[in-house]
Amino acid sequence: MKLIIKFLFPLLLSFSVLALKPHTATYTLSASDFDLAEVKIALSKTHDVYSYTLDAQTEGLVAFFLDYQIRSKSTFVINQLGLQTKHYQNFERDGKKIKKDINIYPKNQQVDSLNQTLAIVNALEKNPAKREFYFLMNDGKSITKKHYHQIQSDDDNLIKVVDSKGKLEVYFARDKYYLPVLIRRNKFTYRLKSIQF
Repeated sequence: MKLIIKFLFPLLLSFSVLALKPHTATYTLSASDFDLAEVKIALSKTHDVYSYTLDAQTEGLVAFFLDYQIRSKSTFVINQLGLQTKHYQNFERDGKKIKKDINIYPKNQQVDSLNQTLAIVNALEKNPAKREFYFLMNDGKSITKKHYHQIQSDDDNLIKVVDSKGKLEVYFARDKYYLPVLIRRNKFTYRLKSIQF
């Protein structure tokens, strides 16, 4: 019995370490080095179900010209195959006009637009040397195959991952439980401002 416990304890400990770390983070969204909005993201966990939320609103001088708001929520679980979305909601408003209002319950092993970076975080926590990442992403309009790959980073603390089309570049920090600290998509940049675990 002691031998079994001695063998299983490190194994059980490793599973608890590999769980995504609940956190609250604030990112600055900018375009061409001009700050557009503050983006608040929070990950929480109740039993085996995760909840991931995003709130963003244009601010400062930009808000006089562009009144844009985004509220998103993803509920998901992690199983032996990886992260799987159970419920995804996304609401976007431009002034008084509703741009998006998505409320879906994806089937099978799918991720959504909000939690796709966490799917990579989950894979990196299990294997930081992993080079290729494949997901089925459901954005509420269509289901697409996503392919990301890790490329050489100039910083030992950062893992650089890009999508196969070169439109998305994400830097994951080893010292922050592999969470993204910098995201570049087309002309937009999300830069981590603060994080609390």
